[in-house]
Amino acid sequence: MPIIIRRTYAILAITLLGCLSSTASDASEVTKADKVKAAIVYKLTKFITWPEKRQTLALCIIGSGAINSELLKINHKFSMGRRISVTHKTPTAPLEKLCDMVYIHNTKMDRISEVINKLQNKPVVTISDSENFVYQGGVIGLFRTGSRIRFAISHSATRNAGISISSQLMGLAKTVK
Repeated sequence: MPIIIRRTYAILAITLLGCLSSTASDASEVTKADKVKAAIVYKLTKFITWPEKRQTLALCIIGSGAINSELLKINHKFSMGRRISVTHKTPTAPLEKLCDMVYIHNTKMDRISEVINKLQNKPVVTISDSENFVYQGGVIGLFRTGSRIRFAISHSATRNAGISISSQLMGLAKTVK
């Protein structure tokens, strides 16, 4: 009887270790695309002007995933004389008061629509890698073309937010009316 119990515990332990190691590797697998998206978000801050300039540029993240660790790497960096502060928020937080930019990913479509509606006509830049994000009212959408990460900018969402985006950046983007 003791041999059966030890063998059962050993199988259980091996199974649990297998589950933990696969979960840990899935959560920590930052892809090259994630690194590029985070770099694009950082670069975007240099080409956007908000109506009210504060000392800190607040980047809020909604959603979970490997890209979060890459976005957190730009925390405390400077962009155009402003220190960047990166934090996680929930879709129900008062984003219009807390954030200058909101990066949304791995979030259900109804939550994305809720955030976009909440921030409509507010000076907040919404960014996402969700499909058709700019067509839903988001300001900047990241998308893959072959092996490249590109971005689209919505003219109407930009205008409604009251922000100004450099013509240099607009020239690089796919623009949506």
